[in-house]
Amino acid sequence: MEFNNQTINISTLPKFEETALNPLQKAYFKVMLIQFGVVFGALLVGIIALYFISIEDLIKDKIIYFVIGWLVLLILSFLYLKMSFAKKGFALREHDVIFKSGVISETTTIVTNNRVQHVAVHQGMLSRYFGLASIELFTAGGSSSDLKINGLLLEDAKKIKESVSLKINEIETEILGENNLKGNVDEI
Repeated sequence: MEFNNQTINISTLPKFEETALNPLQKAYFKVMLIQFGVVFGALLVGIIALYFISIEDLIKDKIIYFVIGWLVLLILSFLYLKMSFAKKGFALREHDVIFKSGVISETTTIVTNNRVQHVAVHQGMLSRYFGLASIELFTAGGSSSDLKINGLLLEDAKKIKESVSLKINEIETEILGENNLKGNVDEI
């Protein structure tokens, strides 16, 4: 068998940027807002506690600056949260799964089905309440997932899991068939 390594014309490659991405569920923004509210509520409680616990008048006199800083951070974080939610999207394609995110630095992750070894669907407490789930795709060589998509309807997450799992099985069956065929040829 002769080794062949032809040059590929880059302009003929498919452009993943042209793939229409599905947005995350709007209910997931509510989940993000609740988590956001818990964090900023805890910060506000800390500021209030600092005011009442502090015995130094210096801190009590400057508490307004802590509150203003908290408010500015709250507004900026909310705007960032809203923009980041709007920028997220995913697509399930014939041979891969795409996930795009990022406000300042945009990241597009593409995981091909032939590299996926395991697919998991998860639901947190808030996600369960809103009927949402996340899906994780694991590839070989890592203990953490290579792709995690939050904010999917539970039914959609299950469909994606089943679709990717079927494609994994098809690829494994095809590889086993090729290996068996190769083994039979080698025996002859």
